[in-house]
Amino acid sequence: MCPCHAEKPNFKVTIQNMQPYRSELSPLFVDMFTKTVGLADAEFDLLISHFNREYIPRKYFYLKARQVCTHTAYLNKGSARTFTVDDRGGEHILFFAFEDWWLGDLESYHTQKPGKLFIQAMEDCELLCILKTALDKLEQQIPKLKEWHAAKQTKSHFATLNRLAEVKSMSPEERYLQLMKKYPHIFQRIPLQYIASYLDIEPPSLSRLRKRLSGK
Repeated sequence: MCPCHAEKPNFKVTIQNMQPYRSELSPLFVDMFTKTVGLADAEFDLLISHFNREYIPRKYFYLKARQVCTHTAYLNKGSARTFTVDDRGGEHILFFAFEDWWLGDLESYHTQKPGKLFIQAMEDCELLCILKTALDKLEQQIPKLKEWHAAKQTKSHFATLNRLAEVKSMSPEERYLQLMKKYPHIFQRIPLQYIASYLDIEPPSLSRLRKRLSGK
């Protein structure tokens, strides 16, 4: 296992018995459930009563490979990266996540078997987490919630397929330009070496690419 995995343990600080209050929630989180999903106030209050707030310091892990993903987590503040590690210890970054993203290992979450993904905080993160068992029960009580969750999972699946197609079919420059279009401020939040890993190039090559494109 590469050194970066050993330097920080899986570390999460959970505020027990303290659900997030509506006034503390991101407007995007509230709108997602009250406007997009269409939950009534009572349904939304029931939903958030099952969430816990968790804090993960920068560089610590929310999830590691070979752990079972028992929760789904909304990224309320901060940024994270999702990656795999090959047999030689090389990292392969699949996604960066920022505010209004959901974190988890989709396959492990569904099968409740040990997963393959690492999820590491790139900044201090505040998460809103809900147990799979709790969400499953709520979906039976609130059909609109089940429809939303199914659509979210489909979207996540297609995002993974699109990411694989991007790696296989696009040049490093094309991947860089697409990344900058999606996240124009990413270099202010994510260290260059991780962005280079995401683009599947070496950090010096990324520096040269940025310099060349900035001169156009």
